[in-house]
Amino acid sequence: MAVKLYTPIETPGMRGLLVRLGVVLALLLVAVVIVYIEGGLVDSHTGETPDFLDCVYFVLVTVTTVGYGDIVPVETTSRLTDAFVLTPIRFFVIFIFFGTAYQLLLQRFREEYRMKRAVDRLDHHIIVCGFGNTGRVAAQELLLQGTPPHQIVALDTDEAALAEAADLGLVAIHGDPTREQVLNSVAIDRAAHVLICPGRDDTAVLAALTARALNSGVNVIAMCLEEENVKVMRSGGVHTIISRASAGGNLMAAATRRAHLVETMQDILSVGGALQLDERPVAPSEVGKHPADLEDVAVLRVYRAGRHYNVSDLPALENGDTIIFVAASRRP
Repeated sequence: MAVKLYTPIETPGMRGLLVRLGVVLALLLVAVVIVYIEGGLVDSHTGETPDFLDCVYFVLVTVTTVGYGDIVPVETTSRLTDAFVLTPIRFFVIFIFFGTAYQLLLQRFREEYRMKRAVDRLDHHIIVCGFGNTGRVAAQELLLQGTPPHQIVALDTDEAALAEAADLGLVAIHGDPTREQVLNSVAIDRAAHVLICPGRDDTAVLAALTARALNSGVNVIAMCLEEENVKVMRSGGVHTIISRASAGGNLMAAATRRAHLVETMQDILSVGGALQLDERPVAPSEVGKHPADLEDVAVLRVYRAGRHYNVSDLPALENGDTIIFVAASRRP
């Protein structure tokens, strides 16, 4: 499958081309009827008045500017018909023909140019493999977090999904994320993150393996539909696995015993919510303080030297620590 940059500017589809062809045929038919009814033509070889089929031939060679000269208008009315009916139709048909060809060729070269320009700008970007419901929500959250649209690549084979991605301003690429050619075309070697959510676990594993083979340092995050496939994904090099079954099941179970827990969790996980769940390195001014003493944030966990600690397990923060915290959203 050839990789192409999706553009919301549509080229004439089959229906549009058929409509244009129908307009041309209708104009030619009208011209033939007018010429046949008006008469005033003579076949220079036989000296006879042309029949209907001869009029069809005369109109075609006249409109296409071939003009063999074997059938010619000999009366003033027929010459005026040629000048004021066939000539405008001739220019209109030529305009439709060259306009359609130019539009199709221009769109092709424009897409190739946009592809090269968009890919050249990619650096430490995020590739979203599969722009279904999960991929679209992830992209929207990334945009809310401040990620520039031109640094998010949407990979999919569905034109409708790519149209939505293009409407968001993303770099929308038509292609299969399991193929090396496709991932190379979106600069996988310079990517920072790959979000894999194609809707099939086997496709997700293959896409993860391909991405890691092309860029061993890229952070691979994948959505897992079946719990039994989590181990397979982890062995395939996926750094972070989001299990839809576990996450959804846990929230549903929590909703049976806590009335507001699910709403609060959804609020925390959404950038547009009133609460913000995030992580950041410890600031120099916070070194030596207890996590509970930090202002404006509620520290949930501390990561140090590859391990995580509960707040109660650490007497003080150190340089190099990373804190997971909840704070009030700074969005207006």
